[in-house]
Amino acid sequence: MNIILASKSKRRIQLLKGLNISFKAVPSGYKEISFEKSKKTPAEFALFNARKKVESVRSKTENAIIIGMDTIGEYNGMVFEKPKDRKHAGHMIRTLSGTTHNVITGICIMDADSGESVKGTEITKVTFASLSDNEVEAYLDFGEWQGLACGYGIQGIGALFIEKVEGDYFNVVGFPIHRFYYLMKEMGVNLLEKMGKTIL
Repeated sequence: MNIILASKSKRRIQLLKGLNISFKAVPSGYKEISFEKSKKTPAEFALFNARKKVESVRSKTENAIIIGMDTIGEYNGMVFEKPKDRKHAGHMIRTLSGTTHNVITGICIMDADSGESVKGTEITKVTFASLSDNEVEAYLDFGEWQGLACGYGIQGIGALFIEKVEGDYFNVVGFPIHRFYYLMKEMGVNLLEKMGKTIL
């Protein structure tokens, strides 16, 4: 069966390519609802979005395993999705400054033909340093915050501010590889058999 990643995220595509697995990236087109309107817990919300992405791609796919993921941040009951604009991103970074927050990724993997699916969540704790206003504004100037949950990228300039990561680093990037591997095994797919013979 084919493997489809229901995402246009450059970071997720890059990480899956790094496993040397043949796949196709297909943007889901699903428009996420806000956390406040969902009436779900943060973990339930991430899983809900992941499944909706998969279902959107499934409607036009066959003979494939579809992978959907959604990553959000959570701190003190507040959920941090992708910032709407620079001001919103600044509010996120200032709120997370000097705190430890959770990064949550919901994963849904589905057989396009049968509808059989598995799901799971990965949670990683990230500790931010205390940032000055000048540091926040300088970071925002780079524009890295655009399209990123919590308004920062751990694999980029945002790494300057991270004191500690407890859990799966790749989850903070948006693709918890270890959890993905075992969920694929639950679906009967051994990724080691799907990998190319040469890992570059």
